[in-house]
Amino acid sequence: MPAPDPNQPLALLGGLTPAEFLRDYWQQRPLLVRGAIPGFDNPIEPDDLAGLATDADAASRIVSGHVDRQDWDVEYGPFDAERLGELPERDWTLLVTDVERFWPGGPEFLARFDFVPRWRRDDLMISYAPPGGSVGPHVDQYDVFLFQAAGRRRWQIQDPPGSLACHDDLPLAILQAFEPTETWELGAGDLLYLPPGLPHYGMSLDEACMTWSVGFRAPTILDVLTGFLEERANVIGDQARFEDPGRHPAAHAAEIPAADRGELREALRALLAAEDHDLDAYLGRFLTRPAGNVELTPEDPSHAARATPATRFVVHPGVRRAWFGGPDGPVLCIAGTDYPAQAVAPEVLEAFCGAETLSIAEWVEAIPAIRQILADGLEAGWLAPDDPAE
Repeated sequence: MPAPDPNQPLALLGGLTPAEFLRDYWQQRPLLVRGAIPGFDNPIEPDDLAGLATDADAASRIVSGHVDRQDWDVEYGPFDAERLGELPERDWTLLVTDVERFWPGGPEFLARFDFVPRWRRDDLMISYAPPGGSVGPHVDQYDVFLFQAAGRRRWQIQDPPGSLACHDDLPLAILQAFEPTETWELGAGDLLYLPPGLPHYGMSLDEACMTWSVGFRAPTILDVLTGFLEERANVIGDQARFEDPGRHPAAHAAEIPAADRGELREALRALLAAEDHDLDAYLGRFLTRPAGNVELTPEDPSHAARATPATRFVVHPGVRRAWFGGPDGPVLCIAGTDYPAQAVAPEVLEAFCGAETLSIAEWVEAIPAIRQILADGLEAGWLAPDDPAE
């Protein structure tokens, strides 16, 4: 599916074009949109979310407490039905992350936000809260679109942010001080965009409050650097050592001689040196690594060698796929591995990155490395035979 036309006004953005929104609001200031998805019919009921919270594969939590009492508490799932059934009438929130992995309509909903590259997107989190339900005033270090799928929620922000100090005696990062400067009440179909670093506080106003949160989390530069150094260190291995045959006698025993420093400097420069295409390939691998909460079960890679052209393999819903244009043509990146795709058109790569199942017959002409991709995917666990008995 192609990304939205950057110059076409979107109801999702209140009539702004993606280009206008990214220029004037993204990472700068909030945007409130009334009726962002006209005619939206909430497909997920509170009971559906509660059922998902009992699934061991889904990440869920319950946040309880109230800002007046400062009695915040958090429990982590999976939950049994008995625990969910004994929750009080107010002042709690049930949250489930990565809902797009479990709800077939999730990827289609998230595609509405494809005017921002998918590598920046984190997940779809859905919450249900009775009256008073909240996670307290806090700050997120990522961009977020807050869509009100049902019921009503009051959102408040504090701008300028002021002090961001949090209580150190609470299980959640709750701000010590929060003085709202603007307040909105959102109803079903409304959307609020918030940039990173902006203190905000949302609270349920009725018994039907369901909020969908689409987060865009960016890696820290330190994380990117650490991953790069880890890759280089793994290539060198722990057997590579400083060597100094034929060295001269020390003039001063406590001195680190200039020649020794020079040898070590050169070793570090060699470790850090990389051409642009090498760095791009690393970034593709790094940005498509499976998230820490994605559990993969390796399969027998020989399935790929024995597969008929029509055999289908299922892609794990948590796997990340992306591509970039390199000097020799596109490079396809899947779950931390890169594959050359020089003669593949962008439209084909986009389709491949969105496919839920893969087969040799479907991709052998378009993706030259398809057999290797299938073997790697099975061995790594992000791919599985469509028929487990096969």
